[in-house]
Amino acid sequence: MQGRGFLVAGRRLAAAPTEGDWRGAVMVAYYALFLECREALRRWGKVFPRQANVHHAVRTYFTYATESALKDIGDTLERLGQLRSKASYEESPQPPFAGGTSVRAVRQATDTIARLDAIEADPVRRAAAIASLPP
Repeated sequence: MQGRGFLVAGRRLAAAPTEGDWRGAVMVAYYALFLECREALRRWGKVFPRQANVHHAVRTYFTYATESALKDIGDTLERLGQLRSKASYEESPQPPFAGGTSVRAVRQATDTIARLDAIEADPVRRAAAIASLPP
């Protein structure tokens, strides 16, 4: 299943009535974007060693790319990753999850995947993006 497939569940969870659902929506939004980014890097020839922290490696490739659109994708991935950690590991009630944070997270993941798709669809932009990745 492609990462974007998780966005359906993310939208459903974000619209649900409980904090657990909202936290789940944030987690799913992060993983949807992470998986799409990881697969783009694989298509672009990047290989991840088995022992590597793949989440860190994917974020690093995008964050340290010299092409601004990839940097923006990396920044979004980083923000959603931090929010996912908060949703996953902090046990105390988190009022921000009730304030639309989960809806925004799913929207950010959706919009960012669309930006990644636009880069992939344009051969010139894709080549520039790949060339801008760190070694």
